Amino acid sequence: MLKKRGILLIATGHPYYGRMAYNLSMSIKAIEPDIPICVVHSENSLNHLSAHQRRFFDTMILLPESQVKGFACKLHLDELSPFEETLFLDADMAWLPKRGPSQLMDELSACDYTGITEGYFDINANYRAEISKKYYFWADVDEIVKKYKVTGKIYQWRSEVIYFKKTEIVKQFFSDARKINANHELKSIIMFGNQVPDELGINISAAIHGIDPHQYKWIPALWPRLHGNNSTSFEEVYNRYYLLSCGSNYATGDIKKLYDRIIKCAANKFQTQHVFPLIDKKSFIPDRQKM
Repeated sequence: MLKKRGILLIATGHPYYGRMAYNLSMSIKAIEPDIPICVVHSENSLNHLSAHQRRFFDTMILLPESQVKGFACKLHLDELSPFEETLFLDADMAWLPKRGPSQLMDELSACDYTGITEGYFDINANYRAEISKKYYFWADVDEIVKKYKVTGKIYQWRSEVIYFKKTEIVKQFFSDARKINANHELKSIIMFGNQVPDELGINISAAIHGIDPHQYKWIPALWPRLHGNNSTSFEEVYNRYYLLSCGSNYATGDIKKLYDRIIKCAANKFQTQHVFPLIDKKSFIPDRQKM
């Protein structure tokens, strides 16, 4: 039987993601101890964590190595989540202390599916200037329109924060996104490392099913790559955002200090140490060194 609501994390591949999932879960539990957290993981991503550290995960789902598909894992969220109502978060984030996850989920409860968008391509309008130059559609948008015969708007979705319910339309949306990524037949693909980005299928499938964001250019998390490093004081950040995102290949010294301060404060609540500081991915993940 599905649980009503909870948080879903994915930690596959490098052990770094298991450490970051542990940090994120601890920062969440420091604010809202009773919110269920499920982590989907590969064997090597969590096997170095102690039982004391794993206690911050309420449910752990082992994904066999044969099924670890990098970014494509996100296209299986509807199949992986044990919740009727899910808040999915990238593992390399920290929850800020002012407001809890339940407050965010309450704010989104009228939606079947929503997330972050950076721009859009309006197929039916002559004026198409809302395309963000800081993000991608992950393929040429004209080729997407021609191939998939979509109408209306194609949004530039980001998948670091996703809220969804297990409705029929959402299940079909994920199913079609999986099919698109597996066999897109597009010539203009922009690869992320050596993978087809999950957001390609999300962008196209959302347009096919008429799924719009609940709020255009919604910003629940500070991501310095897009938002700059000007709002890095602890008080200013936690008053404005729910999360701090550290998904880039590298982080500035100020962002590392802010992330480590958030996790250290959470660790202090549980009378434990902050043992996994933020490290630049580019320094140790081979695929990231090519980017």
